[in-house]
Amino acid sequence: MIEEQKLNQEKSPLRLLREEAGLTRPQVKDKIGVSERRQADWESGKAMPNAENVAALCRLYRVSLKTMFHSLGINTLGIPDD
Repeated sequence: MIEEQKLNQEKSPLRLLREEAGLTRPQVKDKIGVSERRQADWESGKAMPNAENVAALCRLYRVSLKTMFHSLGINTLGIPDD
């Protein structure tokens, strides 16, 4: 249990969303057409997805835009809920 918590602490929030959705990078590639390398860059914080890809990830992972923004490190303070 402690090892699993430690491993999850090292994973990015975006990666955790993907894994919670039960998806692998190859599956995401097949569903939204984004290379595994690009996904790895998003998950490591080296790059940010564009608006179209953010929307696709929200649909795929079944999360709100605020949740997605938070996982990408974007401050959502002051943004009203829908």
